[in-house]
Amino acid sequence: MVSTTVRIIDDQGENVKHDGIEIGEIIVKGPSVIDHDSGNNNENEGWLRTGDMGTIDEEGRVKIVDRKKDIVLNDKDAISSIEVESVFTKHPAIREIAIIVRPHKKLGDILHAIVVLQEGHLLTKEELFLYAKENLEEIKCPKEITFMDELPKTPSGKIQKIQLSELV
Repeated sequence: MVSTTVRIIDDQGENVKHDGIEIGEIIVKGPSVIDHDSGNNNENEGWLRTGDMGTIDEEGRVKIVDRKKDIVLNDKDAISSIEVESVFTKHPAIREIAIIVRPHKKLGDILHAIVVLQEGHLLTKEELFLYAKENLEEIKCPKEITFMDELPKTPSGKIQKIQLSELV
């Protein structure tokens, strides 16, 4: 029987707490795991960094919360773009939203919301900033908002956040 080992680690390479809350990067190791990026499976002692961020609970259940590139890390918190997007999708005027992480000269990494409105709805940036402040912790509120007619997607319908980063 072939088995794969899964760990979730912090930025120092230490295992996160098994509390279902602390977020870290999911890494995997096993006979069928090859790190094609490094070209050398021994470079990371056989562990492959997946680029997925997640939690692990007391029972060992892993929950994927976001991609590493879509998480903003600050001194205390890891902020998931998926968590922020889920709050915005509850707004009746929003058809689609994508939260991307962008560098900012003064603030470091920030959240940037790209919004597609429902047909016939009007909404200002100020109204959305207020909505965010009423429904999210201050640290999770986007610092920039851009309106678009549609979001770029793959043929399977997945939003292309890398392309969005290049557009805004």
